Amino acid sequence: MQTNIVIGTYRFVGFYVTQYFLNQGEEVIGIDWADSEANQYIMEEKELEIGRNSNYIYFPINKLKLLDISQQDTVFISCYDIQSGKMDKIDFVIGEIVTFIEKCKKNGKNETPNFVLFMPIEKDVSIFQSILSSIRGMDSAKIIYLPTIYGPWQTEGMSFEAGINQLGQSDIKAAIAAEYTGDALYITDFVNALEAVLTSSSDREIQLCSSIDDHWNKCAELIFGESVGSFTSQTTTKINKGTIFEVQCKMEPEEGIALQRKHNKRLNLLKKWGKRD
Repeated sequence: MQTNIVIGTYRFVGFYVTQYFLNQGEEVIGIDWADSEANQYIMEEKELEIGRNSNYIYFPINKLKLLDISQQDTVFISCYDIQSGKMDKIDFVIGEIVTFIEKCKKNGKNETPNFVLFMPIEKDVSIFQSILSSIRGMDSAKIIYLPTIYGPWQTEGMSFEAGINQLGQSDIKAAIAAEYTGDALYITDFVNALEAVLTSSSDREIQLCSSIDDHWNKCAELIFGESVGSFTSQTTTKINKGTIFEVQCKMEPEEGIALQRKHNKRLNLLKKWGKRD
């Protein structure tokens, strides 16, 4: 049986990818790293959702290099989560990932597993240069460029979640400046399209786009209202990286943002209860 290794399994995109394959009855090895105490309750909630599945095994990031996996396995690396999250040890996490890739390459070309990188569309991906260099020339590696992904569990530092949390204008402006505002996808629309994305094209680099026009702006208007213009200082330049794959969106922005608001409210209650203990 094929095993899926998900690096970033308790983050945002990585969590949904893990959950998707478990729901398909497939085996998943989840890889993650310790976070700040402030986010510990989030990891515990996610662990409750997937940790009891008999097809799921968890390994901390420092044990990644000890894994022995085969050619038919697939390794998903969520660079998107690494960049969008608030981390204090990015270099360590990236270093562990590179060490693991180099170990897999030593087994020979015919034994190298499939690698799938989820990369943010933003122009500056220099922090991931060592990972990109490690997979260069590997026939079994694909890079999937993601626009802004939103929905329940979205990272606190991203603009939609910052707006829902009613953070200050400077924080929201910084969040918007750090993400791609040219497009957006609801998280389950993305994961439900993932297998089609991987099988429909032999191209190495694929950029996902939404079937909904002006998707990011429609979501932003639902959160920020008429004041959305005060948070964005310039017109977004569309970025094209690789073959374009249009994801057919089943979730409308209104429903997607409503679900994110509802989940945010629940998380804030959990946070308050946690502080009482």
